[in-house]
Amino acid sequence: MNSNDLERYKREMMAMYGRRIPEPEEHSSEPVTAEGNGDDYSSISEDIEDVDADAPDDSAFGPHEDEDNPEDVEEDYNSRYPEPDLTDLGDDEDMYDDMDSKPPEYVSEESLGTSKGYILVNVRAGEESEAIAGATVLVTAIVGGNRMILASGVTDLNGTSPRFEVPVPALGLSQSPSPDSRPYNLFDVSVTAKGYFNARSVDVPVFSGITSVQNFSMIPVPAFMDPSDETMTYFNQEPDLRQPS
Repeated sequence: MNSNDLERYKREMMAMYGRRIPEPEEHSSEPVTAEGNGDDYSSISEDIEDVDADAPDDSAFGPHEDEDNPEDVEEDYNSRYPEPDLTDLGDDEDMYDDMDSKPPEYVSEESLGTSKGYILVNVRAGEESEAIAGATVLVTAIVGGNRMILASGVTDLNGTSPRFEVPVPALGLSQSPSPDSRPYNLFDVSVTAKGYFNARSVDVPVFSGITSVQNFSMIPVPAFMDPSDETMTYFNQEPDLRQPS
């Protein structure tokens, strides 16, 4: 590039970058009105009002999703956390539906027998982790069509009840059993303790002169349940007195 070309290039560059950019026009701070620029905005306002008038009514679609409806909230909670169904537990009459026999009924107190047998109850927390003192123990039987309390007591600090004395058949019947009569009596033992579900051991066999020991492992009541909502029932198997063939 010779000196003339270089000089012309410098002049062109100076002319290009030395050009001033025009300043933007200052706008008026006064609000623009329809009269100021000659435009008519009245038709636009009418169109907006028409759109609002044609909009659907939200009330026709019920409450919004973000609005709390107490009934819906309660229904949703109940569906997620239903109360336990305890109707199948039944009562004394329903308890033996799945058993082969009904509970024994004694005609009178005299029919229970003139000999004496004994029942001793140990009450522990679940898995026998600790003794439960102050638990109420009842020994009952169905006599004359009604449930009769034959003995009752409270457990001591070791979770052990007094040794209850109950009437049973004579000792001779157990030494030579007859298929027509039981050589023992069957009793129900019920236990109640504060903070635990009620428990009952059904058809506890007691022979003359023998102490039948019943061990209960009580189950704590959850905070949302009442102790009377459920009774834990244990069924005892009757002794097999058949002679070996």
